[in-house]
Amino acid sequence: MIGSLIGALVMGTIIGFGGRAVLPGAQHIGLGKTIGLGVVANLIVSALTTGAGFFFSVIIGSAVAAALLWIAVRQGWLGSATNSAAA
Repeated sequence: MIGSLIGALVMGTIIGFGGRAVLPGAQHIGLGKTIGLGVVANLIVSALTTGAGFFFSVIIGSAVAAALLWIAVRQGWLGSATNSAAA
């Protein structure tokens, strides 16, 4: 059980940073929000791609994380005062 939690955090970190790398421009969020974003994206991808390979999951997870991050920035959920997407 502890191994599963650690694995989810590691995978969430990879996917979170992948999502931030895919989305153009600067995102003013910290490490905790990046990991949280990746964990949420990982949960979504795990539910949709059961039995898929590691690299496929990371690629799809990064796309989902980028989409979630774009929505969060667009809606102002991250509290970013310097949001260039709202202009």
